[in-house]
This record gives sequence, structure tokens and C-alpha cells, in this order.
Amino acid sequence: MSKTYKKLGLLSLGAIVALSLASCNKVDLNNTLVIGLECNYAPFNWTVGSANEHTLEISNHAGQYADGYDITFAKYASKELGMDVKIVKIEWDNLIPQLNAGQINCIIAGMTDTAERREAIDFTNEYYRSELVLITKAEVSAQYASSTLNESDLKGLLDGKGVISQIQTVTDSCIDSFVSKFNAVHQTPDETFATASDKVSSGVAFAMTAEYPVAQSIVKTNPNLGIIRINQNVLGNEKLSELGVSIGVKKGNTDLVNKLNSVLEKYSQEQRNKDMTEAVERSGE
Repeated sequence: MSKTYKKLGLLSLGAIVALSLASCNKVDLNNTLVIGLECNYAPFNWTVGSANEHTLEISNHAGQYADGYDITFAKYASKELGMDVKIVKIEWDNLIPQLNAGQINCIIAGMTDTAERREAIDFTNEYYRSELVLITKAEVSAQYASSTLNESDLKGLLDGKGVISQIQTVTDSCIDSFVSKFNAVHQTPDETFATASDKVSSGVAFAMTAEYPVAQSIVKTNPNLGIIRINQNVLGNEKLSELGVSIGVKKGNTDLVNKLNSVLEKYSQEQRNKDMTEAVERSGE
């Protein structure tokens, strides 16, 4: 998830959570991929109540399992590197603090490599690249089913309309450019994409910004909603660069970065597309 890392207050929160996670992370970080993620960001990752061929057990939540594109890649990387794998469910704001505290050794959670985050952690190369789309009520999106909207189209569509997304995400920060370019109204972001989509469904917001695979998962379970695709050039080069996601690694751990990059070199674009398509399908089940 291309989320914007907020520095203030996270170190103290991280210290508190570190105590609660310490007992579940007594593993050799040199030989195990201990992966932190929210398990709440379909189709990248989500939580299910039973194991299957696609899942991995969530180590700090008994009886819960993680599924999604991130889990598929985690399994692939584990096999390629000959390392064990362990999944730790952590709230988004605590992922970087827990990485730096040594509770996990990588973040595979749809996180964007940004200059701000690079002040705190290192990143691998991208493991997925997405596009930004709008989610609206289905009767609105149906009017643009075969279209990719340009700047003039978006001006007509969003002028004076409320747009929302999840807090602390790149998809939310993109709305600022919609305000300046298209006279949209940037509504207060929600805690989750699910609650933001509820506001679009109920008419509290006109549209929601999301990455395309996330939007696909949302509309699969919300037939009242639909997707509008937009010309990505309207975002500008800075935001375009933030739509790729990478693996977060503790600063200075170049050995793990290099190992993961070697895996990513083998992970073809065809396989990435296939794995994401299958994750989207499963997320709607």
C-alpha cells in the first residue's frame, strides 16, 4: 500500500508494541524471513480463519492465517532463499518501528519506497507496480466503462465533489492534486479502505482513490460500486513513482536486501500479474 509514513509518536508506540511482540519473535533473523504486515489490505494481504494452500499462519494471532499477493511472494522468496518464513500481524503505523526494533526483518505489505521512508529504513527493488483509479457508485462508473479519463474529463467529473481514501496513504495524498487541478473536495480520510468505500456507497463521498488491485477487491464484494480508470499522467511524475511497492528492510542490512533483490530478478512480470490476478479472485470469495 503506498502509504505515507508518519514519524511523530511512532517510536513510543513501537516501544510499547515491541514488548507485546517480543515473546513471538524468538527466532534467528538471519535464517528466517520474519515478515510484518497488516493482514488487512486485500488483495495484497488479508486474514482468514482457516489454513489452505495459499495461506501462512499468523504467528501472533492464534487460529488466524494470512492470504494474498504478499503471502504468495513470501512463500516464493522463502523457497528460493532456503529460509523459514514467519508472519507477524502489525498495525501499519508500527511496521517501521517494529522493523527497527528487530521484531521483524522485513516488511512485505504493499509499502512504497519514498524519500521520507528511506530516512528510516532501506528498500528492495519493486515487487509490484500498480495504477491509481477512482471508485464511485456503479451507476456513475458505468458511464465510463470503456474510457480512460484525461484531465478535462476529470475536471467535469470531480468539480466540487468529495473524494476520500485511507489515512496516511499515497492514494490519499493524490487527492491534493485533484483539489488543485479539478476543484475536488478532499474529504477527511478514513482509517481503512473498507470504511472509505462504505462512504462512497452511502453517498457521503462521491469517489474514492485506490490502487487498481485494491479497487478490484473492493468492488467484487460491493456490487453497488464500480471503477473508473484514469490517465496516469495526470498524477505527475512524483506520484507516478510512488505507485510501485517494495520490501522494507532494516537500514544497513544489505545482505538481506541483496538476497531479496536476487529473488525479484527471477520473479517475472508474467508471474507477478498471474499471482495478483489470483489474489484478487480469492479476495472476493
